[in-house]
Amino acid sequence: MQYLMLMWADADASGGDESDFKAWVTFDEQVKQAGAFVSNGALQPAASHARLVQTSIAGHQLPAAVEQKPFAPGERQIQAFYMMECPDLDAALEWANKLPT
Repeated sequence: MQYLMLMWADADASGGDESDFKAWVTFDEQVKQAGAFVSNGALQPAASHARLVQTSIAGHQLPAAVEQKPFAPGERQIQAFYMMECPDLDAALEWANKLPT
């Protein structure tokens, strides 16, 4: 089963230092060696005015398919994600507890 892990940070969070980078490289290698890696990535900051595009919800067309808005308002924003293939919730929680933060 696939599990999506979301990394949250302050809306104006910037990149970390060298030790943060090394921790992520090590984590990424471990996930891939274990065969749990599906995908990962970072999102644009809310301040970038990223566009939300939805063309339908439950089969209904939306009147405005493109909204020019930043991500959800607030101090905390989703900064990145990690999708993993895990046999069960316990395994997913074990990986989640290893995420470098």
